[in-house]
Amino acid sequence: MFLPSLCCVQKSVQLQIFAPAVIGAVQIMMGVINIGVGLGRTSTRPGDFASLGAAYWLGSVFTATGIFSLLAGWCPSCCLMGFAVSMNIICAIFAVAGVVLYALDLGDASLLWMCERRMVQADLHQDNCREVALFAQHLLTSVDVLFTVLAVLLLLFCICFAVLGIGSLMGQMKEK
Repeated sequence: MFLPSLCCVQKSVQLQIFAPAVIGAVQIMMGVINIGVGLGRTSTRPGDFASLGAAYWLGSVFTATGIFSLLAGWCPSCCLMGFAVSMNIICAIFAVAGVVLYALDLGDASLLWMCERRMVQADLHQDNCREVALFAQHLLTSVDVLFTVLAVLLLLFCICFAVLGIGSLMGQMKEK
């Protein structure tokens, strides 16, 4: 490719292209999943995960960090690598915030309140409402569990990239 030839860095600064590519791709996928699934999330109360728009700003941070991680792998200049490391540290902080938000949302994911508001005389309609509410609640908790696991994995990937990037930058500093 022509990208690595545009970069004028020493061999000791370059990370293996595989690690940043994998980390960056995973970060981008997690960001896109957050944004995509965030479109379909329902708000159960004011101030919950969906009403805060957290899926959009978390997904944006994850995607932007993934793009810079990929760029730092393709063209590992000191400036870009330092920026990618700092973005991964910020992304790790956002991943921790995401885990906290997902856990809070998971703890308060009851949708049975929708059936209590309705004044339905027939028990048949009340049972159908409860079944639908329990199904939707199961979907909501499953998404929260998935997002929690993905945020923990993203946290690990961000820490891994930051450690590799700092090690690479320190190796270059020792050579100078």
